[in-house]
Amino acid sequence: MKRLILCIVLLVRALFDVSAQDRLHPTHTSTTKSDEIKSFITQMYNNKLYEDYDFLQKHCSAELLKKLQDAYPYDTDGIAYATWLFRSGQQDSKPRTDDKTIMLEVKADGDWFIYTALDMGWEFTNRIKVTNKSGKIIIEDICSVV
Repeated sequence: MKRLILCIVLLVRALFDVSAQDRLHPTHTSTTKSDEIKSFITQMYNNKLYEDYDFLQKHCSAELLKKLQDAYPYDTDGIAYATWLFRSGQQDSKPRTDDKTIMLEVKADGDWFIYTALDMGWEFTNRIKVTNKSGKIIIEDICSVV
Protein backbone atom coordinates (compact mmCIF):
# COMPACT_ATOMS: atom_id res chain seq x y z
CA MET A 1 0.00 0.00 0.00
CA LYS A 2 2.86 2.38 0.86
CA ARG A 3 4.42 1.71 -2.57
CA LEU A 4 1.14 2.58 -4.30
CA ILE A 5 0.87 5.85 -2.40
CA LEU A 6 4.51 6.66 -3.15
CA CYS A 7 3.94 5.95 -6.87
CA ILE A 8 0.89 8.22 -6.92
CA VAL A 9 2.80 11.03 -5.17
CA LEU A 10 5.70 10.71 -7.61
CA LEU A 11 3.33 10.68 -10.59
CA VAL A 12 1.49 13.79 -9.40
CA ARG A 13 4.79 15.57 -8.79
CA ALA A 14 6.03 14.63 -12.28
CA LEU A 15 2.83 16.02 -13.79
CA PHE A 16 3.32 19.32 -11.97
CA ASP A 17 6.93 19.49 -13.14
CA VAL A 18 5.84 19.03 -16.79
CA SER A 19 3.24 21.75 -16.36
CA ALA A 20 5.89 24.14 -15.02
CA GLN A 21 8.16 23.31 -17.97
CA ASP A 22 5.34 24.16 -20.41
CA ARG A 23 5.06 27.63 -18.87
CA LEU A 24 8.82 28.20 -18.97
CA HIS A 25 9.51 27.19 -22.59
CA PRO A 26 7.69 29.40 -25.14
CA THR A 27 8.87 27.30 -28.13
CA HIS A 28 6.97 24.37 -26.68
CA THR A 29 3.89 26.62 -26.33
CA SER A 30 3.61 27.25 -30.09
CA THR A 31 3.58 23.50 -30.73
CA THR A 32 0.99 23.15 -28.01
CA LYS A 33 -1.18 25.85 -29.63
CA SER A 34 -1.03 24.04 -32.97
CA ASP A 35 -1.94 20.77 -31.27
CA GLU A 36 -4.73 22.56 -29.39
CA ILE A 37 -6.14 23.91 -32.66
CA LYS A 38 -5.91 20.47 -34.30
CA SER A 39 -7.80 18.99 -31.34
CA PHE A 40 -10.38 21.79 -31.56
CA ILE A 41 -10.98 21.11 -35.28
CA THR A 42 -11.28 17.37 -34.63
CA GLN A 43 -13.75 17.85 -31.79
CA MET A 44 -15.74 20.41 -33.79
CA TYR A 45 -16.15 17.97 -36.66
CA ASN A 46 -16.59 14.70 -34.76
CA ASN A 47 -19.21 16.25 -32.46
CA LYS A 48 -20.89 18.25 -35.25
CA LEU A 49 -20.43 21.47 -33.28
CA TYR A 50 -20.49 23.43 -36.56
CA GLU A 51 -24.27 22.80 -36.58
CA ASP A 52 -24.65 24.65 -33.25
CA TYR A 53 -25.25 28.35 -33.91
CA ASP A 54 -24.09 29.31 -30.39
CA PHE A 55 -20.80 27.52 -31.08
CA LEU A 56 -20.44 29.30 -34.43
CA GLN A 57 -21.14 32.72 -32.95
CA LYS A 58 -18.62 32.08 -30.18
CA HIS A 59 -15.84 30.66 -32.39
CA CYS A 60 -16.23 32.27 -35.85
CA SER A 61 -15.00 35.67 -36.94
CA ALA A 62 -17.61 38.21 -38.04
CA GLU A 63 -16.39 37.80 -41.62
CA LEU A 64 -16.89 34.02 -41.56
CA LEU A 65 -20.35 34.35 -40.01
CA LYS A 66 -21.27 36.73 -42.87
CA LYS A 67 -19.89 34.23 -45.41
CA LEU A 68 -21.94 31.41 -43.84
CA GLN A 69 -25.04 33.62 -43.82
CA ASP A 70 -24.59 34.72 -47.44
CA ALA A 71 -24.12 31.09 -48.55
CA TYR A 72 -27.48 30.08 -47.01
CA PRO A 73 -29.85 30.12 -50.02
CA TYR A 74 -33.20 29.48 -48.32
CA ASP A 75 -35.75 31.93 -46.96
CA THR A 76 -35.62 32.25 -43.20
CA ASP A 77 -37.21 34.38 -40.51
CA GLY A 78 -33.96 34.71 -38.59
CA ILE A 79 -30.27 34.10 -38.88
CA ALA A 80 -29.27 30.96 -40.74
CA TYR A 81 -25.83 29.62 -41.59
CA ALA A 82 -24.64 27.31 -44.36
CA THR A 83 -23.16 24.81 -41.90
CA TRP A 84 -22.61 22.29 -44.70
CA LEU A 85 -19.51 24.28 -45.70
CA PHE A 86 -17.76 22.40 -42.89
CA ARG A 87 -18.72 19.08 -44.52
CA SER A 88 -18.28 17.29 -47.86
CA GLY A 89 -21.28 18.79 -49.62
CA GLN A 90 -22.89 15.38 -50.03
CA GLN A 91 -26.51 15.07 -48.92
CA ASP A 92 -26.83 11.29 -48.84
CA SER A 93 -24.72 8.48 -47.46
CA LYS A 94 -22.19 6.85 -49.75
CA PRO A 95 -23.61 3.53 -50.97
CA ARG A 96 -22.13 0.36 -49.48
CA THR A 97 -20.34 2.18 -46.64
CA ASP A 98 -20.98 2.24 -42.94
CA ASP A 99 -22.01 5.93 -43.08
CA LYS A 100 -19.03 6.98 -40.93
CA THR A 101 -18.70 10.65 -40.09
CA ILE A 102 -15.31 11.11 -38.47
CA MET A 103 -12.13 13.16 -38.71
CA LEU A 104 -9.27 11.31 -40.40
CA GLU A 105 -6.43 13.84 -40.26
CA VAL A 106 -5.64 17.46 -39.46
CA LYS A 107 -2.38 19.05 -40.68
CA ALA A 108 -1.00 22.53 -40.19
CA ASP A 109 -0.32 24.44 -43.43
CA GLY A 110 1.10 27.85 -42.55
CA ASP A 111 -1.73 30.00 -41.18
CA TRP A 112 -4.24 27.37 -42.32
CA PHE A 113 -5.08 23.82 -41.32
CA ILE A 114 -6.12 21.11 -43.75
CA TYR A 115 -8.51 18.47 -42.54
CA THR A 116 -9.55 15.26 -44.21
CA ALA A 117 -12.64 13.52 -42.91
CA LEU A 118 -15.42 11.11 -43.74
CA ASP A 119 -18.92 12.55 -44.14
CA MET A 120 -21.47 9.71 -44.22
CA GLY A 121 -18.80 7.60 -45.90
CA TRP A 122 -17.64 10.28 -48.37
CA GLU A 123 -14.01 11.34 -47.95
CA PHE A 124 -13.32 15.05 -48.41
CA THR A 125 -10.73 17.70 -47.58
CA ASN A 126 -11.27 21.26 -46.36
CA ARG A 127 -8.94 24.12 -45.53
CA ILE A 128 -9.76 26.03 -42.40
CA LYS A 129 -8.06 29.11 -40.98
CA VAL A 130 -8.09 28.98 -37.21
CA THR A 131 -6.28 31.30 -34.82
CA ASN A 132 -5.79 31.36 -31.09
CA LYS A 133 -6.33 34.94 -29.94
CA SER A 134 -5.71 35.55 -26.26
CA GLY A 135 -6.59 31.95 -25.46
CA LYS A 136 -9.79 31.96 -27.53
CA ILE A 137 -9.93 29.82 -30.67
CA ILE A 138 -11.47 31.67 -33.64
CA ILE A 139 -12.30 30.22 -37.05
CA GLU A 140 -11.43 32.86 -39.63
CA ASP A 141 -12.35 31.10 -42.90
CA ILE A 142 -13.14 27.73 -44.45
CA CYS A 143 -13.05 26.44 -48.00
CA SER A 144 -13.25 23.17 -49.85
CA VAL A 145 -10.18 21.54 -51.36
CA VAL A 146 -11.11 20.10 -54.72
